Amino acid sequence: MSVSPVQVSHGEVRNGFLGRMGWVLYQLAASPYFVIINIFVFASYFQKHVVGESVEGQVVWGYTQAVAGLVIAFGSPILGALADAYGPRKPGLIIFSMAAVPAMLALWFVTPGHLQLGVAAIIVAAVTMEFAAVYHNAMLPSVADTRNVGFMSGLAYSFDYVGSVSLFMVWLALPTLGILSMIDQPFAHERLSGPLSVLWLILFSIPFVLFTVDRPPSGLSVIGAVGKGLAQLGRTITQVAHYRNVATYLVVRAIYADGMSAVFTFLAGYLSGIFGWSTSKIGIFALVVLTVPIFTSIIGGWVDDLIGARRTVQIGLFMFTLAVLGSVSTTPDEYLFFFVVTDELRNQNLPYVGALFSSLGFTQFPEQISLAFSLLGGAFVGPVLASSRTMVARISPHEMISEVYGLYTLTGKATAFAAPFFVALVTSATQSQRAGFAVILVFLVAGLLGLFWVREERAGLAPQ
Repeated sequence: MSVSPVQVSHGEVRNGFLGRMGWVLYQLAASPYFVIINIFVFASYFQKHVVGESVEGQVVWGYTQAVAGLVIAFGSPILGALADAYGPRKPGLIIFSMAAVPAMLALWFVTPGHLQLGVAAIIVAAVTMEFAAVYHNAMLPSVADTRNVGFMSGLAYSFDYVGSVSLFMVWLALPTLGILSMIDQPFAHERLSGPLSVLWLILFSIPFVLFTVDRPPSGLSVIGAVGKGLAQLGRTITQVAHYRNVATYLVVRAIYADGMSAVFTFLAGYLSGIFGWSTSKIGIFALVVLTVPIFTSIIGGWVDDLIGARRTVQIGLFMFTLAVLGSVSTTPDEYLFFFVVTDELRNQNLPYVGALFSSLGFTQFPEQISLAFSLLGGAFVGPVLASSRTMVARISPHEMISEVYGLYTLTGKATAFAAPFFVALVTSATQSQRAGFAVILVFLVAGLLGLFWVREERAGLAPQ
């Protein structure tokens, strides 16, 4: 297996083994922000304790994510076009990753009542980490070719979940290590999720910085590259008819990605509100659920290379949607919408897996059903995310890969405010977390149907 990089066509540099692993490990490095901060630990703490009430917390969290989504939507395509014109992608990834550091550190100072600081820090961290992801995604062609692009994307998502699970275990162990007693601060356990994520990001970004080889500079200055990139972006938009299949995919993916992102955004707060789970119990729940895609993501990448990205996404998204529907169907008092949880049933175990779930602290029947559906969703979330990214590499013109990944992020975020906004709106109107969370199903089903209009074939450049 080659270690040294080699030059290939379209300005890309094909990395050797160390360079490929550096790219993979960056996704592991960034994963705690997306999972521990933005989905489980800090998200649940913010909604339940910083805001102070679960329903209102879901509303505030939804509007915060909507604002961040708007900023990301405007900036991502510009950054992608700039990267194509300028050449290297590593500088942008490193700059935005480092810009996220002070925002994540600021989460330590977000105590109950410090709502404005929490909102500001989450918005800045979300924007900078998503901008860094634009550059990371755009480097996929330098670490994979058409034969193994699905495998490499899936491998990165497997490491993503390895990172999340590993840091979760460290976070859960903090009380037993005596570290919290040394700090003696209210909610120190939850607030440490920000500083811990910073240390993880810096440590596991080092192989990427040292070993992953970037594209050579185009010779343009940054200002010149901005001008050229914006001009190319403008041409792409005016030539959308030529790139109709790419455009259709980006719009469809935006719809289901918005739904999936909303599941991640609201899941911890929803479950802690519905079942009254503590932050520590949410942490155990997350640890269990996040272990599954470590294995399924890499399997999904292998399946992607066999049957194609579109079919892999369709299968995974269908199963993920069923899992979300199952989660919505279950409360402490009912399951599958129509079945009542009696006092006798409440303390029984789910067949086959109930004893295992009970040993983890999920002792009640409806909790176990909710966890089972979450495990089902977790099994397919990695393959959907990995193959969605692979699809761009398979259908985009080689010369426009960064620009299309910028548009990929744009379309993923241009409507990213929509699902959080409607979840917040419906939650506020009905005063029901369940009704608000159920809105997400509309986005998932619409995206699943839209995939039937997408072809998996590479577009050529439009005539200039």
